[in-house]
Amino acid sequence: MLPAGSDRRTAVRRLTGPDRGSMAVEFVLLAPAFILLMLLLVVGGRIVEAQGQVDGAARDAARAASVQDDVGNVQAAAQNAADSDLESPGHNECPSGMAPPHWTGGTGAGEVTVTIKCTINLSFFPGLGALTLTGRALAPLDTYVQRNW
Repeated sequence: MLPAGSDRRTAVRRLTGPDRGSMAVEFVLLAPAFILLMLLLVVGGRIVEAQGQVDGAARDAARAASVQDDVGNVQAAAQNAADSDLESPGHNECPSGMAPPHWTGGTGAGEVTVTIKCTINLSFFPGLGALTLTGRALAPLDTYVQRNW
């Protein structure tokens, strides 16, 4: 229903007056900011996911190294554990970059420290290249393993 004292032409003129096209201008101004926000969320999610994978691989490699009974098997066990974590489906962005396990302590009591460095590619986001993530884990030597060293 039209307000009293106005006709249909006045109402149409109000709808097509000076505000016409303001919604398009708002969209043009806000769309790039919204797209940038979405890209930042994607980059942040990718970094958090990759860091979780690297930390998990370091943890599993340290545990695998800590239960070995022969010192010659330590590096291979740690490498296999890290590779199996980092090469799982959907997480193949980090080919193995594991540093050798670092030992502290002596035989029977001590700990194993494993550090894994992984480089992920963020070049899909303008201005970013590669980012190196580091995962570090420490595991005590298993006291119930008979060691030959």
